[in-house]
Amino acid sequence: MRLFEVGKCYRVRKSFTALRSEFRAGELLTYQASAHSRYDGITAYFFVTEEQGSRSWDVYDGDTPNADEFFEEIR
Repeated sequence: MRLFEVGKCYRVRKSFTALRSEFRAGELLTYQASAHSRYDGITAYFFVTEEQGSRSWDVYDGDTPNADEFFEEIR
């Protein structure tokens, strides 16, 4: 399942804390890649920001990620 498109910009809809990163409402992120850890049972979605560096949104296997709740694509 593809939630994001590489190189596209996304705005954080609401502030939230993920497993390894904090996201703030209104900040702009550029999507880079995803990676699955079979060992941890997590898929990580990686973004970069100009101000803060890299971020990851980690989704556990079996969870249904609702990217639209947290991110909106900027055209």
